[in-house]
Amino acid sequence: MTEPDYKAAAEWAEDDMVLPMNSTTALHGAAAAQHGRDALERALGGRPALDPAAVPGQHARKRQVRLPADVDRHLDALALAQHRSASAVLRDALNDYLHRHPVK
Repeated sequence: MTEPDYKAAAEWAEDDMVLPMNSTTALHGAAAAQHGRDALERALGGRPALDPAAVPGQHARKRQVRLPADVDRHLDALALAQHRSASAVLRDALNDYLHRHPVK
């Protein structure tokens, strides 16, 4: 599937697809959009590598962080508003911070 095909399929799934009336299993809104993106990524052979220099089979390192409730809510609201995952917002925020505060 080419990039234009991927985008067209994602737009259809997010905007034009008609759901059955009173469906109890259909996802709606942001949850449906994310589920569709995830399904398309799996169909294309998985998610793109976070690190373009990674060798095949090399996975990005996972880090965990605890957040105060108000920061967590703000993160979720921002991610939803930007149609992105919270992880993507966190990666960009950390990247910006690290570039502004280099190790001396």
